[in-house]
Amino acid sequence: LLDDLGARRVPSAAAMLAAVPPMPDSDMATREAGAVVINSIAALVPGFLSGSADLHGSNKNYIQGGGNFGRGFDKSYAGRNFYFGIREHAMGAIMNGVAFHGLFRPSGSTFLVFVDYLRPALRVAALAELDVTYVLTHDSIGVGEDGPTHQPVETLAALRVVPNLDVIRPADQEETVGAFVASQERRGGP
Repeated sequence: LLDDLGARRVPSAAAMLAAVPPMPDSDMATREAGAVVINSIAALVPGFLSGSADLHGSNKNYIQGGGNFGRGFDKSYAGRNFYFGIREHAMGAIMNGVAFHGLFRPSGSTFLVFVDYLRPALRVAALAELDVTYVLTHDSIGVGEDGPTHQPVETLAALRVVPNLDVIRPADQEETVGAFVASQERRGGP
């Protein structure tokens, strides 16, 4: 296991795709499909960690049975789920530190509109060629319940110009599966 983690080996794309159960024939949100995929990949990739800027419930990126990282109530240092609080920049910086260490493949999630708080750490990850994954949900301009401050109309375009940042915006369940598998196969950048 330690050799695989140190060499950053992950199962083949075919093995990861085979591990994901069939998705229901419905209009399942991509974040709901992502929850299925994250847990399928986490079962195959022991070094895969997931964290959220206070939004695990909304982003659906919690590794079931993975435990919570930290000290105190319901937490241990063996946990695979990080609670960063409402701190997108800190989340990105911590993910960078974990990736620089080299044994683990961190992922972190927030709403797309909040990526501007994360941008400096995200840019460092891209320029430093770190293997991190960002899961940015609620990316529709139709997110209306919170008003125009939560409608990221220009945000996706701004991310696409960051050097060495691989941006994938899945439109359905199948593309969500492919996006997560691609994120685990990618080397040399987020």
